[in-house]
Amino acid sequence: MFSPLLKNEPMLKMLSKNGNVLAKRYFNKFHKKPLEGVILNSSFNKDSTTVSFIAHENNRSSTDKPYTVCFNNIFLRDSSRSPGSVDVGSGQKLFTTGELATDSIHTTPELVEITSDGKFLTIKWKDGDVYDYPLEFLYKYKGSTFVTRSLRNRHTSHRPTLWDTMIFNDHLKTFAMDYDEFLHDDKRFYDALINLQKIGMVMIKNLPKIDKSVDPLRLLCNRIGPVRSTIYGEIFEVNNLKPNDSNITFSNKKLPFHQDLTYLENIPDGGENLYVDAFNSTRHIRETDIEAYEALNIVPINYQYKKDDKRYYQSKPLIEQYDSNEHNVEIGNYEYLIKTINYSPPYQAPLTYGIYNKAPNREVSTAPGKVIERFLFRDFIRGLKLFEQSINNPANQIEISMPEDTCIIFNNRRILHARNEIISKPNSQRLFRGCFISNDHFMSKLTYFEEKFGS
Repeated sequence: MFSPLLKNEPMLKMLSKNGNVLAKRYFNKFHKKPLEGVILNSSFNKDSTTVSFIAHENNRSSTDKPYTVCFNNIFLRDSSRSPGSVDVGSGQKLFTTGELATDSIHTTPELVEITSDGKFLTIKWKDGDVYDYPLEFLYKYKGSTFVTRSLRNRHTSHRPTLWDTMIFNDHLKTFAMDYDEFLHDDKRFYDALINLQKIGMVMIKNLPKIDKSVDPLRLLCNRIGPVRSTIYGEIFEVNNLKPNDSNITFSNKKLPFHQDLTYLENIPDGGENLYVDAFNSTRHIRETDIEAYEALNIVPINYQYKKDDKRYYQSKPLIEQYDSNEHNVEIGNYEYLIKTINYSPPYQAPLTYGIYNKAPNREVSTAPGKVIERFLFRDFIRGLKLFEQSINNPANQIEISMPEDTCIIFNNRRILHARNEIISKPNSQRLFRGCFISNDHFMSKLTYFEEKFGS
C-alpha cells in the first residue's frame, strides 16, 4: 500500500498526467475519502515531536476531543516519503532505518510547523530532508486502541463472515458470476474478491472450452495471481476414467472433509461438492469449551505424503491464530483472531504428542514430561470431537452440484471440502481440473481494488 510522496498538489497533478502511479494512488487514497479534522499545535526536541489534532472519519460523529501524540523522531524520519527518502518510481525506501542511528543529524528536527490549512505537519530535518506529514498519517499512527480499527495496518477492511448453511444462503445472490465478468469487468472482479474474503468462496460460470492456445482455468487464476507449482505441477487433473493412486484425491473414493497440501510448509490457497466453514466450527468450540479450544492451538497434528520419491512431513496444530491484540481477544471479534485451520485426515500421520499414559502401580521408561502431556491431549481429543461434530453437521454445510464448465475458487486455509464416491459409468467422463494461487497474490489484488473502488 502506497503513502503520499508529496503534499504539493500542483506537482502531484502534473505527475498524475504524466502517468506517475504513485501520484495517482495518492489522489485515489487520500482525496476520495478525506479525513475530517485539523492539526492544532506541535512541539519538538531532539528525541520526540508532540502533536495535538482533531480528526474523525466521515462516517463517525466527532467528539471534537483532540488527540495528543508524542512521536519518536526516529519513527517520523523513517516514515518520510520525500523524493530524497523514497524512489519516485517505485515508492520504496532509499535508506535503512539503521542509518538513522549513525548520526543524530538525521533524526533531529530543524523546523516543525503546521500548514495554513491545518492538514499537514511540515518537518524540516537537520540532514536536509523535508516532508509534509498528512493528518491521515498522524491519525493512523496515534496509538489509540479504541478508534483506529478501520485505519490499522491490516490487509483489508472487509470483515470475514463466519457461516453455516442459513447464513451462506443469504450470500447466494453474490456467490456466482460469469467468466467474462470476472475476467474483463474490474468492478465485478472486485465483487468476487470481496466474496472470497468474506465467505471464502466464489463460483465462476460459463468457462469456455479449453483448446490448444487458451486454457480458461489458467487465465481465470492469473487474473488473481500466477499459478503456483506444487508436487502435482501447476494444473492437476482428476479423471474418473483414469484413477490415479498417487493421491487419494485423484481416486474415485469418497472423501471426508479435508484441506489440500497440509503436508507442505508453504501451503497455497486453493474446488468440489460439499463445503463447510472451518472458522465457524472453531468459533463454536471457543464459545463452548475454552480448554478444548486452547488445546487445539497447541497439540500438533502430523501430516505426511510418501509416494515414489516424494517425502513431505509437517506438524501443525488444528488452529493457528494471529498474535493477540485489542480487537481479536473479544469473543465477538473471532474473525480477527483466526489465521488458518490445518485439518486433513487422509494425509494424517501417527500422533506424537500426549500419546502416553501413566501405568497403574508400575514404572514406565517414558520421560515424565511426555507422560504429563496426556492431560492436554484429553482436552485436544475433546476439541477434535467437537470440531468434527460441527463440520459434519448438515446445518453447517453447503452442497453444490457443479454444472459443466463451472469453477469454484475457495480459501484452502479456511474452507474444508468433501465429495461423495464417484460412480464411473461406461463412456461417462468426469474431468476435474484444479490449481493453487498464493494468498499473498489474492490479498494484494484485494487491497489494490479496495484502494481503487473504496470499501
